[in-house]
Amino acid sequence: MLTGANVAYKPFHKQLAKNAFGSFMRLVAWYMISSLYARVLETAPRSALAHFSDVIIQDGSSFGLHQQLCDVYPGRFKKNGPAAVELHATMSVFNDDVISVALAPDTQGERDFRPAPEELKGKLLLADRGYQDIDYCGAVDDAGGAIIIRHQLQINPTLAQCFVDGRRIRRFAGRRLHDVLKALRGSTADIDAVWSRKGKQIALRVVLLWNPKTKRHVVLVTNVNRNEFSARVVAELYRLRWQVELLFKEWKSYANLHRFATTKKPIAEGLIWGSLAAATLKRFLAHATQRLLPNVETSTQRVAKSIGEPLRELLVAVAEHRALRGPLRRLVDSLSTQARRAHPTRDRRKGRLATGLQPAHA
Repeated sequence: MLTGANVAYKPFHKQLAKNAFGSFMRLVAWYMISSLYARVLETAPRSALAHFSDVIIQDGSSFGLHQQLCDVYPGRFKKNGPAAVELHATMSVFNDDVISVALAPDTQGERDFRPAPEELKGKLLLADRGYQDIDYCGAVDDAGGAIIIRHQLQINPTLAQCFVDGRRIRRFAGRRLHDVLKALRGSTADIDAVWSRKGKQIALRVVLLWNPKTKRHVVLVTNVNRNEFSARVVAELYRLRWQVELLFKEWKSYANLHRFATTKKPIAEGLIWGSLAAATLKRFLAHATQRLLPNVETSTQRVAKSIGEPLRELLVAVAEHRALRGPLRRLVDSLSTQARRAHPTRDRRKGRLATGLQPAHA
C-alpha cells in the first residue's frame, strides 16, 4: 500500500463488504468526474460545429459479475451471463471525457439514462439505435437542442420532400418511406419527414446512407439544418460517436474494469467505481499535459498504458505529504514524450479533427 500501513486481510475485507464502501467509492468517482476535466477540443474557424456549445454522446457498456449477484444485477443473457451490469455514460466530445455515469442492472433499458431534452439546449446529441425514439427527438428539437440518432429501418414517416444524391425527387412527396425504399436502393437520400403523434406533427430529417457491403441503408434521424449540415456532414459527425467506444475500451483494458470474482455487492460496486476514478485521473493528466504544452497532442490510450510509474511516484508524494512540483513535472515530461498521438496529421484528415474540431491549449 502507498501509505506503508500493515493491514490484515480479514478485517480489511469485512470493511469492504459493508454497503458504505460502495457508496464511498461512488462519491469518490463522482467527485473526480465532476472536478477533473478540461476543455480539450474546440471548434475550428468557420466550422459548422460552432453552432453548438458541446457535442454529447450517450451510450452504455456492460460486463458480467459473479453469478451469485444475479438477483441484484440480472443480466440479459440468462444462460451465459446470469449476472451483469451496464455503465451508462454521457460523454462530452469537447472535454473528451464523461460528464456523468450511472451503474444499473444489464436488463434496464438505455433510454432511462439519456439526457433530459432541456439539458441539451444549444448542444448536439449523438446516440445509437438503443436510444431511438421519435417523440424524444421531437422534444429535444422543441427544447432547442440537436440530435443525430441512428434508427432502425422500421420507421415509416411521411415524406415532405426527398433529395436523392443531391437531386430533389418531387414524385416522392406525400408518400410513406417504406413505399419508396425499393427506389432508393444504392443511393444516399436526404428526407424531410413528418410523423403524427397524438395529434401533433413532428418534423425531422431522415438521412439514408447506402452501405454497399451490407446492401442496406444506415438510417440517421436528425434536426440539423440541411444548408449547413449536408448528408455527408451528418454522417461524418455521427462518426464522432466512436469516441465513447474508445473510452469504454480504455476503461476495460487499462483501468481493470472487468468481471470481478467477488460475491459481495458492495465490493463489486466499490471496485467498479474505483476503476472509473482511476480512469478519470489518467484522462485528466493526459489532457492537462496537452493543454500545458501547445505542441503536444496526447493519446489517452497511450497515457493509460504508460502512466504507471510516474503516477505512482505522484501518489506516494501525496500520501507522504511531500512537495508535488517535482513528481508532477516528471509525470508531464514523461507523458509528453511517451504518450503522444501517433498520427496527428491523419487525425486532421480523416479522424475526429476532420469534423471541424481542433485542440484547445491553455
